[in-house]
Amino acid sequence: MNAMDMLITDSEEEEEEAPNVKVVWPKAPSLQEWAEVLPTEGAPETPRQEPRGQVRQITPEVRQDEADPTRFCVEGKDRSWFLQKGGVVFDRPRPDRFRLDVTFSGGLQSRFGDDYAELSRAEQSDTINWLVAVGVARHDAVLTGYKDCKTTGFYFIFHLNYRRTRWRIVACPHNAELEDLSGQRFSCDPQEDDQFELDAYEGQTLSVEFAEGELFVAERNQRRALGKWAFNDGSTRLPDVKYFPAVLTSNCPTSLTAVVAA
Repeated sequence: MNAMDMLITDSEEEEEEAPNVKVVWPKAPSLQEWAEVLPTEGAPETPRQEPRGQVRQITPEVRQDEADPTRFCVEGKDRSWFLQKGGVVFDRPRPDRFRLDVTFSGGLQSRFGDDYAELSRAEQSDTINWLVAVGVARHDAVLTGYKDCKTTGFYFIFHLNYRRTRWRIVACPHNAELEDLSGQRFSCDPQEDDQFELDAYEGQTLSVEFAEGELFVAERNQRRALGKWAFNDGSTRLPDVKYFPAVLTSNCPTSLTAVVAA
């Protein structure tokens, strides 16, 4: 089972019932389809937190640090990676161009590569920070904390391999492609193997940059790949509406800082 299904499949039981069924991913919604999307059923009625710092919207599952409003934590129940748990939308300094920088924290619980391999089995089992989705939410979208990847905007899902040495990255909606700087395109179908990857290391900052209707994966202050979205009219750019930077967290213990820059 592909771990990328965290924000796609709703339960392990469903996966086991039809292991050989090829999933056909829907096309990205049109603006009219977005307008017809109903609120997700089963979302909790927990009161919303008061946004602080750059935060525009935050779901009850995410805890914003009292002393540092750029720090966020999620206490996931397990590491099954099947369910989204929480999300944050941020304000931006200008509507046409902005960047959201995400850096994982956690000390001994968030090691990478050789440092992770040298941990004891018990320490490895306590490791956090395996998956996050970073992208843009529509100006009128209200996060539920569940299934927002498909209904609120456009995102890049970053998922670590089991050795914690590489990020595998797919776009959501999944009928998109990622194009690297050389022009090579990569599938965003979570059931396939040909996905765009980046090296992973401790202290790394993963970024998503929005610029004039296009969404880029960035790292070390450099663009690494461009999202190519699929729409019925043949366009690969995002629809012409207002967007705000957003992070979606998984049902896995997560600790990160998130900062928006122009």
